[in-house]
Amino acid sequence: MVKGLFITFEGIEGCGKSTQAKLLKEYLEKKGLKTILSMEPGGTEIGQKIRNILVDPKYKGILHPVTEALLYQADRNQHLKEKIIPHLNNGYVVICDRYQHSSLAYQCYGRELDIEKIEWVFRNIVEGIEPDIVFLIDIDEETSLKRVNKRAQVENIELSRFEIEHKNFHKRVRQGFLALAKENNNFVVIDGKKSIEDIHKEIVSIVEKRLKNV
Repeated sequence: MVKGLFITFEGIEGCGKSTQAKLLKEYLEKKGLKTILSMEPGGTEIGQKIRNILVDPKYKGILHPVTEALLYQADRNQHLKEKIIPHLNNGYVVICDRYQHSSLAYQCYGRELDIEKIEWVFRNIVEGIEPDIVFLIDIDEETSLKRVNKRAQVENIELSRFEIEHKNFHKRVRQGFLALAKENNNFVVIDGKKSIEDIHKEIVSIVEKRLKNV
């Protein structure tokens, strides 16, 4: 029986979701709540090995979209069994930087795979473990690419296989996220162009209301 609270953060590259996930974890820990922050792909040791394949730019144009989708689901299965479910059962607030909706947005909308087939695989893996709250930090594709390129220059890092995709790919992914938000009542869409502080305050307000009902 799941006893904890499951919160996920979604959005296209450079939207600021990782920053907000970390800030929420710090806030909840200060309140004395048992909290864990994880991510997909790569939330486990096995998942890190899968992640290394998925983000490596040398596989652009080589890694088949279906292979990509199945690797994400393999990562998710391990992540659920090893980390997410055990912590939820122990009463933790589990915060996850990406989850199922990233797979649907990136593989079904971005890569244009058959959404029914991907959802079928997904349903057989997640075993009904759905997020209580999904924060979608929304930015447009132009802002996304500007942010990731600036970050790469400042930190002197290589862009990932997804970050080097064409603008139209990121546009489709964003459209996918927004479509999913309309279909699911656990989504909260937040303007990612707001300040980090304002976004954090908005997230905290929503989480606090939810905690009162747990």
